[in-house]
Amino acid sequence: MDLSKISTKDLEYIKANKLDKVSTAGLQAFAEAKGMSAAPQPSVVAPVEYSPVAEAARSAAGGATFQFADELEAALRTGSISSDEYTKLRNQLRSQQGQFKQDYPKTAIGTELAGGLAMPVGAALKPVTRGAGLVGDVALGTGMGALTGAGMAQEQADIPGQAVLGGLFGGGVTAGLSGAGRLLAPNIRPEAAALRKQGVPLTPGAAFGGRIQQVEQAAESLPIIGRVVSGAREQQYEKFNTAAYNKVLRNLSPNLKVPENAVGRDAYRFVEDAIGAQYQAVVPKLRIEYSPRVDQAFEAVKNRYAKGKLPPSLQKEFAGYVDALKSDFSASQVLPGTRAQAIKQDLGEMANSYSTAQGSERLLANAYRDLQGLYMNLMKNQNPKYAQDLNKADTAFKDFVRVQTAMAKTRGEEGIFTPAQLEAAVRQADRSTRKGAFARGAAPMQELSGTATSVLGSKVPDSGTAARGMTGALLTGGATYVDPMMGALTGLATLPYYKYGEKAMFAPRNQTFSEAVQRARTASPFAIPGLLGLTQ
Repeated sequence: MDLSKISTKDLEYIKANKLDKVSTAGLQAFAEAKGMSAAPQPSVVAPVEYSPVAEAARSAAGGATFQFADELEAALRTGSISSDEYTKLRNQLRSQQGQFKQDYPKTAIGTELAGGLAMPVGAALKPVTRGAGLVGDVALGTGMGALTGAGMAQEQADIPGQAVLGGLFGGGVTAGLSGAGRLLAPNIRPEAAALRKQGVPLTPGAAFGGRIQQVEQAAESLPIIGRVVSGAREQQYEKFNTAAYNKVLRNLSPNLKVPENAVGRDAYRFVEDAIGAQYQAVVPKLRIEYSPRVDQAFEAVKNRYAKGKLPPSLQKEFAGYVDALKSDFSASQVLPGTRAQAIKQDLGEMANSYSTAQGSERLLANAYRDLQGLYMNLMKNQNPKYAQDLNKADTAFKDFVRVQTAMAKTRGEEGIFTPAQLEAAVRQADRSTRKGAFARGAAPMQELSGTATSVLGSKVPDSGTAARGMTGALLTGGATYVDPMMGALTGLATLPYYKYGEKAMFAPRNQTFSEAVQRARTASPFAIPGLLGLTQ
C-alpha cells in the first residue's frame, strides 16, 4: 500500500482511528491507496462545515479554559455531561475545531495563545507566584500543562495519562522559556549591579541571590564544575580586595588604581607605598609656628577635661601630656613637617589605644582625639598651600586603617580578606557614640563592605589556585576525556563563571529590550494551555 501521498499528521490520525480529523486530501489519498473509489464520500470525506469566526472564539476559549471549552459548551447547551446528545455535540465541536485548525493554523495559534494569556485563573495566580523565581515558573507551567492535558483527553479514562504528559510538556517548555529569558535579560539584584560597577565580577549566585546562591555554594563540592565555581568565587574575593584598595587610592587621585596583576599582599604594599609617597611629598614642606594663640588653644583643651570630665588621676595624666607637648613646641618655636607629622601620629595612637581600654580610662580617648583634631587644624591653617594635599593623604590613610585591620585577620600567604572581615574592621574603627555612624550605614568604607557582604555571601570559597589551574583544561575540553556530551554540558553550565561568559551574561542591556524579555518570561507559564492545545 502506497501511503507516500498522505501527510504525517493525517497518518497519525488514521492510525488512531480519528478519521474526523483527517484532511480531505488525506482521505482521498488513503482511499486510493486501499483501492477504493477516489470519488468523495460525503459521510467520510466531506469537510466539516463551520463558522471561522465562531471557531476562532472557541479556539480562544480553549486556551482560556485548559482545553475544556468543548466539554463546557456541550454541557451548557445540552444540560448534561454524559448523555448521548452531549457526546454527539461534543464530538461535533471537536470536529469543527479540528477542521478550523487545519484551514487557519496561524489564526488558531494566535487565538489559542491569546486565550491562555488572558485566562482569569492566570490573573489570580500571578501574585501567588511572584518572586518564586525559576522554580515557581516551572511549577506553575507544570500545573498549567497538567490541567490542559486533562482537558485535551478524549475520554475520561485518558485523563490521568494526558495530565502527566501535559505536566511534563508544561514544565519543560516553561523551564526553557523562563531560563532563556533570564539569560537574555538577567534581573540582577541592584546591590550586585553596584558591586559589578566597582570591578567585582558576578557569578549567577551573586547576581541573583536566594536559592541560586545556595545551589552555587553547594556545587563547589561537585567534581569539575565545583572547581570552576570555587575558582570564580575566589576571583570575586580578589577583585573585591582590589575594589577596596582602589577606593582608598581614589582619595589620592581619581585615576590611581592598583596594577591589574597585583593581588593580596602585593596590592596591599602598593597602596601603602602610594599613601607613604603622598605624605613624603607634602610633609617636608610643612611647618608650624608656636604663638600665644596656639598656647591658648592647647590650654583650652586641657581645661575642658579638667572640669569633671575625667577622674583626678586621668586629669593629671592628660594635663602632663599637653604640658610636655607645649614645652617641646615652645622650645623650638617652629616645628618642621617631619616632627609635626610624628606628633600627629602619636596623638592618633594614644586616642586609639585608650578607645579599647576599660572603665574610666576610655574617657581619655575623647580627650586625645580632641587634641589631635586641634593639632591637625593647626597644620592645615598654617600651611594652606599644602592643606589639600595633606587632607588627601589623611583621608586615604583613614580608609586604609580599615583595610589594614581586615588584612590582619587573614591567614596564609595569599592575604585576601573577606567582605565580612572588612565589615568587622569598619565597625571596630567607628569612634562615634555607640557606633552610631556604623548603625546608620555611614561609616567610612561601609558602603563597599556592606554591599559585598550581602552579595558575595558568607561562605568563603576554597582557594581558587587549583581551580584556576583547571580552567585551561576545561576550556580545551578536559571534560571530554570522560565523555563528549559531559564536556559539552559542563562547558554550558560553567560558561557564566569564565571571564567572557560573565561579561556576555551580565553586560548592561537596553531597558526596553530587558522589560520586553522579562514580561515574556513572566507570561511563559500562562502560554502553556495555548501551546499544548496546538499539539492536539
